[in-house]
Parts: sequence; C-alpha cells; structure tokens
Amino acid sequence: MNMMNILRGTSVALAIGFTATAAHAQAADDFRIDDAWKAALEGNEGILTEKQQAVVTGIAYAAAAALLCDGIDIDADKVAAATTAVLAEGPKGLTDEEQFGRYTNIMLMMGTAKGILLAEGALHKADFCAAATAAKTDVQSANFWK
Repeated sequence: MNMMNILRGTSVALAIGFTATAAHAQAADDFRIDDAWKAALEGNEGILTEKQQAVVTGIAYAAAAALLCDGIDIDADKVAAATTAVLAEGPKGLTDEEQFGRYTNIMLMMGTAKGILLAEGALHKADFCAAATAAKTDVQSANFWK
C-alpha cells in the first residue's frame, strides 16, 4: 500500500513510492484537506518526476511529524542528501534563470506540503502521531527520521 490512499483525489505524483502513513490513511481518508492539496498541486506539472515528488512529500511529512509528535526527530543529514539529489536531478540544459525558478518551485512545493501535513496532523494529532510512530519503526519504509 502506498500514499495513494492518503491523497486520494490528488496527484498520483504525490503518491508513488511513499508509504509512511498508509495504514492511517485507509481508515482516515476524510482527514485529508483535499482542496488544499488540489490547489497546491495546480500548475506544478513537469517540475518533478513522480519519484522526486514522492521524496519532496516524504520530507514534508517527516518534518511535520517531527514537529507534532513526541519521539520523532528529523534527520537533517538525510533531508539534505535527498533534497540535494532532487535539485541536482533536474532537466539538463536549463538556463540559470530556469534553474533558479525550478529550485524555487521545489522549495515552495515542499513548504506547502509540510504546511498542509501540519494542518492535517494537528487536526487529528493522536492518529497522525500513531501512524508516524508506526511508519518510523517500519524498516522497509524510506523515511527522514533519526
């Protein structure tokens, strides 16, 4: 099961490869702020691959959980490495201005996703943190926690 269940009705790009809260999502899809996700995704097509979008969303989720949940800490080194990889794996041949625009869009996408996840998590903190704690212990799930 992947994050598709969490973001049902939003872009598949956010869903591919990210499994952190799938169990929670199945039972709590109505916790999603669907209109916020839809607005956040509008106009962002082609900036990231599906895999890169999953990484950006995974970082945002990890950051939100680290802020909301006891016992969960962000791993800055993992975040830095993953962010650098996403930024570096862009289309070849972009001008400096296009590259700067791409970087800006990616950072805004990550911040927006973090904000939406913080809002969703804060609205249902006990369930959100329980799911994050379970995801943290899942050794097969890629995450950005210590």
